[in-house]
Amino acid sequence: MRNVSRNYRGWILACLAILWSVPGLAAHLTPTLAKEQLGVLITDARLPRTLAGDLRSGLTTRILIQVELLQQARSIGHRDVEVDLRYDLWDDNFETTFRIDGLIVSAQTLGKPPEVTAMLAHLSLPELFSTAGLTGAKDLVMTARLLFNPLEKEQMEEIRKWVTENSRPTPNVATGSGGGLAAPQPPSESRTLFDRIFEQYAAGASVAAPFVDSATSKPFNMEALNREK
Repeated sequence: MRNVSRNYRGWILACLAILWSVPGLAAHLTPTLAKEQLGVLITDARLPRTLAGDLRSGLTTRILIQVELLQQARSIGHRDVEVDLRYDLWDDNFETTFRIDGLIVSAQTLGKPPEVTAMLAHLSLPELFSTAGLTGAKDLVMTARLLFNPLEKEQMEEIRKWVTENSRPTPNVATGSGGGLAAPQPPSESRTLFDRIFEQYAAGASVAAPFVDSATSKPFNMEALNREK
């Protein structure tokens, strides 16, 4: 399986650490307006306790943020924002790249892990949606779905095979006088983790992740945003 066990074993352990070390995010979304473009400010997102160590692991930390603009519960815009964090061992800093729908829109260099944490805790994503045609629009809502180190379906199939082959239950012979087999072992932690990820795909998600957060803004209108500029 193209060295799946070697390539994904560390990834699986990292996912488990994230899953059981974070109680669940409580992000807040605030719509922003600049240069005739709607954006969003995401604050109060609790981050994994292991983040500082994960950032220095040598692997790129990827965060996918799916932002949607709705009016009266009808989708009128969607953007995929990617935040890539790569540790530069030589310079001891973090190269941070922002992409919108696959196109690089900005990049910056951050120093120590606390700077990365501060940036993620107050994440500004400007200029996502044009305001053309939205003059006077009311009953607008923005939503965001944050996926930490998301996986495409092809990757999930490879990992599913790895988990299946490495979490097969081993029958235990009972030591009591009655003989027979003992009760089956409970599912492994890796199996539980990936069952949760596959549930996302079963629900229709195009991308899944071991850790997902979602948040929704309060309803707003363009007139109020223009006054607040």
